Amino acid sequence: MDVVGPIPADHQGQAKAKTGFDVSRFTVDWDAQVVTCPQGRTSTRWTETHTARGRTMTRVEFAAADCGSCPVRPQCTRARTTARSLLLQPRAEHEMIQAARQRQQTAEYATTYAQRAGGEGTLSQGVRAFGLRRARDRGLTKVHLQLVATAVAINVDRLVNWLDETPRAQTRRSRFAALEPAA
Repeated sequence: MDVVGPIPADHQGQAKAKTGFDVSRFTVDWDAQVVTCPQGRTSTRWTETHTARGRTMTRVEFAAADCGSCPVRPQCTRARTTARSLLLQPRAEHEMIQAARQRQQTAEYATTYAQRAGGEGTLSQGVRAFGLRRARDRGLTKVHLQLVATAVAINVDRLVNWLDETPRAQTRRSRFAALEPAA
C-alpha cells in the first residue's frame, strides 16, 4: 500500500529560511548513535527524551568548541553561545519522513498526487452536492445501494455539465491570496 499525500513541512528556522542546514543535511548513524554535521563534525551527546505528549525523541548535541569556530555557523544555528542541537523522531519515523520529503520533490510524485486530487474532487462533490456522508438507511446492502446511486448521480451531473459545456470550477482562492500580485 502506498499513501500519497504531502508530508508536513519542517518548521525549524533553518528549513524555513531554505538557506541553512536543516535536519535533512545531517547524517545520522543510528547504530553508532552519532550524527555528522555538513562540515564533518560529529555529535558529542545522544540522549533519549520524552515530549510533553509522552513521545520518545532523541536529542543530539554538538560540542560548543566545534560550533563556536565553525565558518558556517550562521547557516546552522541562530544561537550566539550554545552549540547546535537536533531533536530527532524515532528511527523508523525519521527515515520515513526524510524519504517522503525527498519523494515530494520528484515529477513522478507530482503526477501521482494530481491523480489523487481528481479523486479528492469527486469525493468533495459527492459530500457537498449529494449528501455522501449521511446514510439514509441502515444495513450494508442499503448503504451500498445508496453509494452506487450517488456515484451514478455524480456521473450524470458531470455528463450534463459536459454536454452543456459548463466550465469546470476553479480552485477557490482566498481573499488574502488574491491580494498577492501575479508572479
